[in-house]
Amino acid sequence: MLYRQIASALEELSSLPRSQKAALCSRLIAEIEAPLLCPLVRLLLGQLWPPWEAREMGVGPEGISAALAEISEEDITALRGRFGEMGQVAEAALEEKGQNSLTIEPLQDLSVYEQLRRISQIRGKDSEQRKNALLRGLFQEASPLEGRYIARTVLGNNLTGIGHKTMLSAFALAFGCERSQLHRAYSLQPDPGMIAVMAAGGKLEEARIQPGIPIKPMVICPLKAEERGAEDIKGREPARMRVLPQYHALKVQVHNTAGGTYIFSSRQKNITSSLNGLAQRLSRMDEEFIIDADLIGFRDGRICPLSEIIRFINRRRLSRRSSLSPALLAYDLLYHSGEDITTKPFLERRRRLLEALGEPKPMPFSVISVARDWDLPENYTNKYMKDRLGQLAEEGGEGLMLRSLQGLYRPGECSKADFIVAREARISAVIVRAECSPKRKDNTLSRFQVALREGDELISVGWIGGQLSRKDALELDRLLKGLAREWDDNGATVIPQVIVNLRIGGARRIEQGYLLLRPVVVGIDPQSSWEEADELERLIQISGL
Repeated sequence: MLYRQIASALEELSSLPRSQKAALCSRLIAEIEAPLLCPLVRLLLGQLWPPWEAREMGVGPEGISAALAEISEEDITALRGRFGEMGQVAEAALEEKGQNSLTIEPLQDLSVYEQLRRISQIRGKDSEQRKNALLRGLFQEASPLEGRYIARTVLGNNLTGIGHKTMLSAFALAFGCERSQLHRAYSLQPDPGMIAVMAAGGKLEEARIQPGIPIKPMVICPLKAEERGAEDIKGREPARMRVLPQYHALKVQVHNTAGGTYIFSSRQKNITSSLNGLAQRLSRMDEEFIIDADLIGFRDGRICPLSEIIRFINRRRLSRRSSLSPALLAYDLLYHSGEDITTKPFLERRRRLLEALGEPKPMPFSVISVARDWDLPENYTNKYMKDRLGQLAEEGGEGLMLRSLQGLYRPGECSKADFIVAREARISAVIVRAECSPKRKDNTLSRFQVALREGDELISVGWIGGQLSRKDALELDRLLKGLAREWDDNGATVIPQVIVNLRIGGARRIEQGYLLLRPVVVGIDPQSSWEEADELERLIQISGL
């Protein structure tokens, strides 16, 4: 397949309604030969490697600009000022090649894929120059439209609005697979390229938990309201439940393997390099395991806010000293000594977790500790929960997790056996529009419209902005100007890629839809997808609407 066909498809995908994107992807996938299937899927997603491989292109906007400047007579700086987004800059820079490009052999999709992966693998002396040479060669042979999507792929996002869920729907259409089979396989090995190969070959049932490859975490949902009482057990016996604390923390998965220890975020991103000291101390343990845990941070004996944990992970200079001491609070054991134990009841998994890591340690602790737990009293009442929540709040906790002793761990699914009683409600929303404040004169984007999912649609639930720190506001301004679609007098609609984690006081219905109450930003994920936003139903449940 020619790369121009992929570029044309990506261009069409960027303008299609979400409900039609899967159908177009399925037609492309169904026509491709098996050896090209994985590269095609990855090129369509703009993701050359699975997220857990911790590979980066090592080329940013400046590197793209440098490569373009060597082959184009256009003023690249001026183009960046005009367009902002580097895909458009590349397209405009390559327009002037004109007829010269007609003598060049058309780009093949596999050659583009392999060249881009080569760029990401270059390390060491003169790496910047060698990366530039390969990228310059690709741009030299590319048409303007191809250049647009080469640049976007280098930066890690094609800005088409398609994510992994859309791609799984495309596989179901292309190969006639059961969606439940696809979901299960993807939850165990969340690499759309490999899942496409397995689906095409009728081998989805071969997907297995593998140490070193993060699985999709099980989701535990909050109760509709904190004030409800024993009826929330929904017929389950208190003696069959266990209570665990929940903190303002980053959900992670820890894999201890023969090849080392790896720590992954809930979105399967490898964050081991940011926690190298912690990983090295864990690697001294002999046992092979996969643990579901919280990453917390201590400072002066107290648990740090989630925002500080995120900043610690995303710090640019990893060698920079920090007073924050990261540690892991283990909640569940998913794999142990060669055995997948997700199908064992929670009581059994808890017993084996304690055998592997020892009894819970008092806070603050170093490296890792099992989360403490309590029995749920037979005469469970509102007062019991409120008392526990009050005690937990003093040490930085945010809620209580109620786990069924017989509950199984279901990767990628929402647990029906467990639930959370939280002091504060939290949601993950995606930014869909950004505007400048009329009070500011510097054209800085400072108001952001956020939305939640309802099927394939995004439903606005209000605006944020005044609650942001100056640092976070400037970061969003930089990110969203690069994701702008259509500008008007007030601002721009943006590619729904930036996820904000919000603490809210609930929501209310208004004539235009919904309005978040007292939203506070507690975290920002700049490289995500609209598909990672919470469903509107979650907000409705939390708020009792």
